[in-house]
Amino acid sequence: MTRRSARAPAENSRPGGNRRFALLGLATLALLAALGTAVDWRELSAAFSRAHLFPLFAALVLTLFFPVLNALRWLTVLRAAGIGVSFGRCFELTMAAWPLGTVTPGKSGEFVKGLAVPSRTLGLGTVLTERVLDVLVLGIFGLVAGLWWGHGLAMAGGALGVLAAGGVLLGAPLALSLVPEGKLRERLEAFLSVSPMLMARPRLLVACLLASALNWFLSMGQLWYLLGAFGAELPLGLIAAVLPAAIFVGLLPVTLAGAGTRDAALLVLAGPAAAPAGVLAASIVYTFFGYFLPGFFGLFFLRALTAPAGPAKASP
Repeated sequence: MTRRSARAPAENSRPGGNRRFALLGLATLALLAALGTAVDWRELSAAFSRAHLFPLFAALVLTLFFPVLNALRWLTVLRAAGIGVSFGRCFELTMAAWPLGTVTPGKSGEFVKGLAVPSRTLGLGTVLTERVLDVLVLGIFGLVAGLWWGHGLAMAGGALGVLAAGGVLLGAPLALSLVPEGKLRERLEAFLSVSPMLMARPRLLVACLLASALNWFLSMGQLWYLLGAFGAELPLGLIAAVLPAAIFVGLLPVTLAGAGTRDAALLVLAGPAAAPAGVLAASIVYTFFGYFLPGFFGLFFLRALTAPAGPAKASP
């Protein structure tokens, strides 16, 4: 993808995009305000004022691993598809897509990185495969931990994630068979061919799944540190049960980065087992550390990706 072509879609959709961004921002603030009222603003303020610095710092450090693991996970899928991209380029594109994934429904903005690799159709297919497997791994975490803790809602959320990912993997070939022959069918076949390619490379498949599992384990560890920082300690195993369901709720396209919806889900799922004000405080900082902070630094990568190319130098 040329730098110019990367910029054009953003410019064409700017008015509608800005309006939608403003609406999502208002919805996010309104929902967070309502949650603050539900747990009492004084208790929430006290939780922030009494926060312990070491677990906050430890949670912040874990944020550094997320872009690296995301880039490694995508790299394994790219290699399975035969697309030669370096880890450095994967990291740059992962960071460039982070702010778009933060503010778009279901993190759909991450598909922009698939347009920046040599084969766009296959590139988009790699992003779809990566995202589906990531949902599958997260759903398995929630399902297994929910069963272990006997947490019905957490178990249901994990099962929903597993079913959704499995439905995409198994249902895509059936849907493709309904498309008539032609260019559209050829492109869809290329788009959906990435998953079989990855399945045929067991080592790359295992590497992809391990990178995703480690990413979510560290994410759960980050929430564990944050809950401890705000005086709402929970066992790591229980966090592994409730966080997947909360993240799936946060994918609903009604707020920015799932802020508010994910917080509400965590309050419902974990609030009875810990101080609700501490759970809400931890959830707010979790969103900032895991979504908005990397998204802010990702803006510099996105700007470099979409900047117009300079004039070509004349040959002597």
